Amino acid sequence: MSEIAVPQGEHSPRLERSALGDVLRVDRPAVYLGGKIGEAIVTLPTVRALSEMFTAPLTLVCPKFIFDLCLWEVSPRLIDITASPAAGVAPRRMPDYGALAAEVGGVDVFINTVPWNLISNSFVRPLREALAPRTSIGFKIDHDSYDIVAPKDVDHAADLIFNLARLFDPSARIDDHAQAVAIAPEARERARSIRADVGRETKVLVVHADTDWTEKRWPITRFIDLLDRFLSRRRDFVAWIVGMGHEELNVGSQRDRVISYLGLPLDLTMGLVASADLFVGVDSSMLHAADLARVPGVGLFGPTRPSTWGFRFAPHRHVDVKTMADITVDEVLRALTDLADEHA
Repeated sequence: MSEIAVPQGEHSPRLERSALGDVLRVDRPAVYLGGKIGEAIVTLPTVRALSEMFTAPLTLVCPKFIFDLCLWEVSPRLIDITASPAAGVAPRRMPDYGALAAEVGGVDVFINTVPWNLISNSFVRPLREALAPRTSIGFKIDHDSYDIVAPKDVDHAADLIFNLARLFDPSARIDDHAQAVAIAPEARERARSIRADVGRETKVLVVHADTDWTEKRWPITRFIDLLDRFLSRRRDFVAWIVGMGHEELNVGSQRDRVISYLGLPLDLTMGLVASADLFVGVDSSMLHAADLARVPGVGLFGPTRPSTWGFRFAPHRHVDVKTMADITVDEVLRALTDLADEHA
């Protein structure tokens, strides 16, 4: 099949609807995701939509920790690529693509959901060649090509990736598939219990300050100042600090109402985020989890753009500057207070 580009909202005249229908009826569709948690959460609405469109269960090609966190709800079929470049770091040795292809088995359709030139895409092409699918679908990226190419005509990552679903159904709406991350029952019940202990009259602000990208961090002293000032104004709130970092934010004048939940399992953490009344944090997986759960939030952006990685579904404010050091406490406090007054 020669490469076909499909503009948003319409099908190429060379790609008839019947041909797309044939693709959806194949026995062995496979969907590839990269190894970053935030990207996987942004991709989740698309994978949900595709799972409903295809008549056969999807085989998900991704690291197991991604599958266990947010994709187990979609399909039971997993090919674990944890040791590959897709997991986010360069491997010490190149993967055995033949062995991976043998594990996957035959593939009729291979869909790459990653639209950017990332290290993971250096892994995808040889894997796809080893799998030899009848049809390949993806985005135009350097040094690679697909039989069917989805357009890059929107800014936000969630909408961009959802173009893969709209290839098959131009009327598909991302909002219909943008629900909160499904949490395993044990973690869900524990999150509910923690939230219930706070009491119905008390509201929860979730704070996520850590990231492995130094340039995306906001100074901890400013987070502490922000919490002191916000909590002193809003006596009906407590703050929960979530993430995998070591940020000691419960040291200010309002420290008795700042509770650390750092280092918890990610599924439980996302359950806590989904149960909150308000969110503030840096560009991260927790921001995307809050967004899907429709938790009103303030996103802090410096090196990345909120038009691509910010809130998409929930009520929100973005503080968008050139560097994180340029973000003032006053700006964030004003945005957080406005959201609390309007939605919390």
